[in-house]
Amino acid sequence: MGTDKQGAVRFATIGTSMITGQFLEALEVVDGAELAGCYSRDAQKAADYAHAHGAEKSWSSLDDLARDPDVDAVYIASPNACHEEQALEMIAAGKSVLVEKPFCLSQGAAERVMEAAKERGVVAMEAMRLAHDPAYLQIREACGQLGRIRRASFHYGKYSSRYDLVLKHEHTNIFDPKLGTGALMDLGIYPVNALVLLFGEPDDLSGFADTIDVTGDDDLIDLCGTAIFDYPSMIADVAYSKVTTDPSPCTIEGEKATLVFSNVSSPEDARIVAIDGTVTELPARHRDNGTDHEVNNMEFEIRDFTGHVKANHWPEQANHNTLVALGIMDALRLSEGIEFPGDERDPVA
Repeated sequence: MGTDKQGAVRFATIGTSMITGQFLEALEVVDGAELAGCYSRDAQKAADYAHAHGAEKSWSSLDDLARDPDVDAVYIASPNACHEEQALEMIAAGKSVLVEKPFCLSQGAAERVMEAAKERGVVAMEAMRLAHDPAYLQIREACGQLGRIRRASFHYGKYSSRYDLVLKHEHTNIFDPKLGTGALMDLGIYPVNALVLLFGEPDDLSGFADTIDVTGDDDLIDLCGTAIFDYPSMIADVAYSKVTTDPSPCTIEGEKATLVFSNVSSPEDARIVAIDGTVTELPARHRDNGTDHEVNNMEFEIRDFTGHVKANHWPEQANHNTLVALGIMDALRLSEGIEFPGDERDPVA
């Protein structure tokens, strides 16, 4: 994929939402990465946002950003429906891309972006924080203490204040199939990715979602859902919601013990409960970054991505997991009649 990159990887950002702010906070503590500038369609907003985060450059034109030689990589945190087109434009200009979850609206779209990046000799990767968080390495290691694993259950439910607009029959972007949003794409993606990260691709699946028609023209979007997955010797389930709050812990149940942890997107409070009731707390040693700042687990994905860019190395396993997870999500939403832009290009059997 080319030669080693010298110096820091210079990032530009697309998007000015809360998640971009969290990304920039994490970027500050990652060695070998720095902010080059920020993009917004509004030139003044772009300039103000860049200045607020210590960058001199800003862009209100994607073409200008793509042509800027002082940018090595672009973090894309625009609306979901924009990810594929914007990633392809940056890749064509020779920029590596770190794309906020979901990487694209479908598995087929993700495959197109990844193939374009390979052909151009740059890196493309999803900003799926849990796939790079050392806490998941600890969980994977601890699974060896559970005996034969028979069940796993991953939950993520958080009430969205935007649902109040839905109840008033008002439009909101986070419940809009034309933008590729909804509960599965925003929150369900985390437990689905946890499942794939720890156990790989299932043999079979079945899912149900509570949907609403946001326009009256069969434009369905999901509010919450549950899916069940079949593996050769275990069953797993995921649950997700943007209209309720789910305080349930995540569990991995073995014949000798059960592993319990909270917060699927940023695991904490992990412990092993043996069949005799003995509880063993798991220390968070894998997330000790040697500093005194509070850990923002986006720093791990930035660190891994920056390493891939500097070494011109393709993130094979991470991208494989992204494709498997998106394939699962395609099947789940389409089974409930939730259609996104571009689905006609990528029919799912």
